Amino acid sequence: MDESSKLRRWVSNLQLESWQLELLITGFSIFLLVGSIDAYDVFRREFVFNKLRPDAGVINPIVVVAISFVVNSIPLILNFLLINLLVHLLLRGFWIGIVGLSSVSSTIYFDKLNLKGAFRKFIPKKVKSLDELIVYLDKISSVIFAYTYLLVFSILSVVIVTSIIFSLLGLSTWVATLNVNNGLITILSLLIFILIFLVILGAIIFFLDTLLFSAFKKSKWFNVIYFPIYRFFSVVSFSILYRSIYYHLITNFKRKQIVGVALILLVFFFLSQRVSGWDNYKFYPTGDVISEHLMSGNAYDDTRNDTYIGKASIPSKFVDNGYLELFIRYEAADNSLLTFLCPSAQGLSREISISDGFKAGVEVQKDSTVDINELLNQGESYADLVKLSIDCVSELYEIWIDGEKTETDGFMYHSHTNRGEKGYLTVLDIEALSRGHHLLEIRKQTFAGISFMQDITADKISMKTYVRLNFWVQ
Repeated sequence: MDESSKLRRWVSNLQLESWQLELLITGFSIFLLVGSIDAYDVFRREFVFNKLRPDAGVINPIVVVAISFVVNSIPLILNFLLINLLVHLLLRGFWIGIVGLSSVSSTIYFDKLNLKGAFRKFIPKKVKSLDELIVYLDKISSVIFAYTYLLVFSILSVVIVTSIIFSLLGLSTWVATLNVNNGLITILSLLIFILIFLVILGAIIFFLDTLLFSAFKKSKWFNVIYFPIYRFFSVVSFSILYRSIYYHLITNFKRKQIVGVALILLVFFFLSQRVSGWDNYKFYPTGDVISEHLMSGNAYDDTRNDTYIGKASIPSKFVDNGYLELFIRYEAADNSLLTFLCPSAQGLSREISISDGFKAGVEVQKDSTVDINELLNQGESYADLVKLSIDCVSELYEIWIDGEKTETDGFMYHSHTNRGEKGYLTVLDIEALSRGHHLLEIRKQTFAGISFMQDITADKISMKTYVRLNFWVQ
């Protein structure tokens, strides 16, 4: 009992001073969130562009869809957390102001107001004293602080479970494309369909139970069925992170209070999203439009502001030396098409591990006539493969200027100095172009289909406009 009493006293003291920790964590979190939301957006776009391409063939397209859903949902969670923390900071600031005011005087003298009629009874009864208001605001602020993280983890749980369902749906589509016995495919598809149905049904029941304040756990007959569902989704949704907060709230506060706070926080978030989504520029194009009438600063090295190259880039919109450098970014989504067009030019990406280097060093020590570059697949044969590959890649693109096809001296592999984007570089001779505006058009061979669901055939490949860039010769 002595140890228990000491622990209780320590926790009580910690609770009394918890507002300081709340303010510290809230302020620090807001500072990090404001700086990280934009940084995460840049990372997300780069990650999705380079890693999460279903046609790249590196990872299963099913996994790509699930990961993309999670990655694209995180900005909403970060914005929701930021709005709620701002509300908490506002309330805590108001609470500190009331505490400071009560140190001067904590009594409200209603007699001095000389109220008449119904106000004489109503105002003293409904208006809290400063001490009561301090306690009330302290409780509300602490609840909102904990409730914010509860809702964030709950939303994250929904995202994770939904991504699992997406993965199963994608798996059923992938199984249908397998070139095996039709009877086996039918059985597998049926089993996956049953599994999807059970997961969706279980997820609905689990989240309904959460929203209905554990109503299914109280049922005399349904709790037997629900218990394995609860155990499974508790692990899958990581509810162990927040269920202590959840059970504390539903056992210490009235349901209408919990629902009211949730609605207020969600309304604040909804309003913030609506405000940010207002568009007064209805006659201005947005999105990735292939048009010479839309100037994008991302396409020029001297106007790009700390962002990644989207498709292509030239040094500047103004050219004065007779040569124009053109960089085209390598898209991982082209891997399937390049595999079809250039089957003998694969295997360029050769990462040399420490063990490979050590083994090559040992071999060279044993036989001095052996070329270490050949052992590491970086010798003349590798150089021939690089040439074969870039020659094939050159056939993937066509360069047009002012509606006329322009011949190039070929492409070179190039890692751009902007952010190390991988791609292809060529230099165009524009000495013969007249002074003034010109239009650079890049056309690219494109497969009209979904490569991971169907075979690529020559009749479904066509040359289409990839990007248009404006430039001016001085």
